[in-house]
Amino acid sequence: MSNFVDLHHHLIYGVDDGPQSMEEMQQMILRAVEEGVTDIVCTSHATPGLELFPQERYDAHLAKARAYIDAEGLDLRVHPGCEILYTDASARLVREGRIPTLAKGDAVLVEFSPDASFQRLMDAAKSFGMAGYDVIFAHAERYAALRSLKNVRKLRDEFGVYIQINANTVINKRGFFADRWLRQMLANGYVDCVATDAHNLSSRSCKMRKCHEVLSEKYGEDLADELCGGFQRRLLEI
Repeated sequence: MSNFVDLHHHLIYGVDDGPQSMEEMQQMILRAVEEGVTDIVCTSHATPGLELFPQERYDAHLAKARAYIDAEGLDLRVHPGCEILYTDASARLVREGRIPTLAKGDAVLVEFSPDASFQRLMDAAKSFGMAGYDVIFAHAERYAALRSLKNVRKLRDEFGVYIQINANTVINKRGFFADRWLRQMLANGYVDCVATDAHNLSSRSCKMRKCHEVLSEKYGEDLADELCGGFQRRLLEI
């Protein structure tokens, strides 16, 4: 399969710890196309209440990405968005339009510190939910509070939280307990989508095709298609 949707990808240069030049961004675009990605949500980091999101620079560099894609005739669409570090100001600033949502829709991608309490995760789900947003927890494998499947189930059942896992977590072995957790998450249907969380071409590159291959081999092609694109297209309406 190609036609993947990468909803967590730090593509825009000069905004965060992703690419630092136009040339590097262009190379990341070409890599994504090689990987079968047809849609990228450009999720630069946002820290609401701690630092202003550089919207003007972000928009200008997103426009440059689109111009390059058009000039090269590539089968790729790039959409605005960000990865939101949850703070007490997050939901309010998103509602005020000062922090972008995913693809200009009603979904937000939210991250936490790895040691964030389960109460903190519930607070985020409540605040964004009350503000009318669909909430996706970014790279959920990083949070100690979600080692408990009971906690994962509570977030999903009571707050409607969606779970994103990084492609490298699917591809690479990470030890007995981490690998068992991932198998249980997938077996219980607690993973809604995978994304690359790409930042560069080396240590954190786009590996969506390999991720799809591993998922297909272990869990079947239907689930692989769903996690690598089906869910994302329905949620974001792209």
